[in-house]
Amino acid sequence: LWRRRNIKGVTAYAWYVAGQTLWIFGFIIELLSPGLSEKIFWDGVQWLAALISLVAFPVFVVQYTEYKLKHPQRLFVLSLIVPIVFAIVLMTDTIHHLVYQNPAINSDYPFPELTYEFTWFIYGFSVYSYAVLLWGIGLLLRRLFHPHKLYRTQVAILIFGFLIPILGTAFSLFNIHIAPQRDVAPFAIAIANL
Repeated sequence: LWRRRNIKGVTAYAWYVAGQTLWIFGFIIELLSPGLSEKIFWDGVQWLAALISLVAFPVFVVQYTEYKLKHPQRLFVLSLIVPIVFAIVLMTDTIHHLVYQNPAINSDYPFPELTYEFTWFIYGFSVYSYAVLLWGIGLLLRRLFHPHKLYRTQVAILIFGFLIPILGTAFSLFNIHIAPQRDVAPFAIAIANL
C-alpha cells in the first residue's frame, strides 16, 4: 500500500486493513485472556476495530469505483452516526447491557471462549453493517461490467475478498459453528486479505 499510496482508495483501504488487523489482534488477546472482564475488554476492542473497517469500506469503494456522490462530505459525516452511537453504547454497556447480555466463559474449546447472547441492538447494528457492506459490493459489481476486461479480474478478486469476511461474520451471528471458536470472522478476515 505504501508503494501505491498515490492511487485512489489506497488510504481508505489501509484504514480498512488496519481495522481488520486490530480486530485479529484483539481476538488473539481475547483468547489468551483468563478472566471474564479481560475477555469482554478485548472483545470490545474487536467491535471498535470492526467500526474502523465499516467506516473505511464505503469510502474505499466510492474512491476505487470512482462513483460520483452528490454530497460526499455530508454523506461521510452521516455514515459516522451509527458507528459513533455503537461505540458509545459499547463503552457504557455496564449500565444497560445492550451489547454483552449474560456474558460467560465457555471452556469446552481449546481456549476459554467468551460467550454472550446477541441482543436486539447487536442484530440491528448487524443489519446496518450488512446494508453498508452489500451496498459497497453492489458498487463493485456494477464496476465489474464497466471497465476494460483487464480490470474485471481485479474487481472480481476484490468482490470475492470482501465477501469472505461478510460470510464469516454471518456464521457467528447465526451461531453456525465451523470451527472450535464461535467467532470465525478473524480467520475469514485473514484469508480474505490474502
